[in-house]
This record gives sequence, C-alpha cells and structure tokens, in this order.
Amino acid sequence: EVKQHIAIRPGTIEFLQWLQRQSKTVIMATNAHRVTLDIKLAEAPISPFFNALVSSHDFGAPKEDQSFWHELQKQQGFDPQRTLFVDDSLSVLESAERFGIKHLLAITQPSSQHPERVIEQWPSVNYLNEAIPSD
Repeated sequence: EVKQHIAIRPGTIEFLQWLQRQSKTVIMATNAHRVTLDIKLAEAPISPFFNALVSSHDFGAPKEDQSFWHELQKQQGFDPQRTLFVDDSLSVLESAERFGIKHLLAITQPSSQHPERVIEQWPSVNYLNEAIPSD
C-alpha cells in the first residue's frame, strides 16, 4: 500500500556511480526487514550498486545498538577509520560514531514531507550527489 511512495532520491544514482568509479566497497545497512527491503528494491532497483545488502534483522539488533556494528564489522570486515557512513537518522549516526566510524554524513531532509533540518554535529547534505567532491 505504500509502493507509490518508494522512489530513488535525487542524486543517489550519481553518488553510487561515483563510488563505483572510486572502486569503493559499498554496503547498504538498513533497519528494514528483508521483506520490506525486497519490496523497496523492486520499486527502486539500486541493488547492483551495492557489494552487500544488510538488514539489522540479520543480527537481531537495530543500527542504534552497538551489537549491530560489531556484527556488521565481523561480517563485512570494514575498517571504521576508513569508512564513510551516511544516514538520515541522528540516533543511528550517534551509534556509528560511538562505534568509531570516522567519516559520518547526515541527510538533512529524510522525507520530502518534512522540512530540511539544520545538523551541526556532522557534515550534512540534502542529496547524496552534493557529497561528490568537485575536481
């Protein structure tokens, strides 16, 4: 019943393509259940841009919980000091920061139904393509 609200956010494909050109490992970490994730990806087919798709339900803990990050690191083997983590949830970004992820980026307007937020704790963008460095 919410399929019509699922869309790829402007600038996302451009950012994911840029990451591919940089030969970066790209992991989607979501609190969405696998069934919900499958529905979203059917409507917004971006899975080819990701090396892995991880649901917090796989670990039995949401991204706000430190055990999620420990399990994700065990499974994916990422280096927190060399990792960029992007999220629209400030509580999730705080959890990632507590875990030691060095590079954090906040989304200022998670939903077009709400106004942009001013985020001072971390660098922030509205659209992901704004994070692409200009050469």
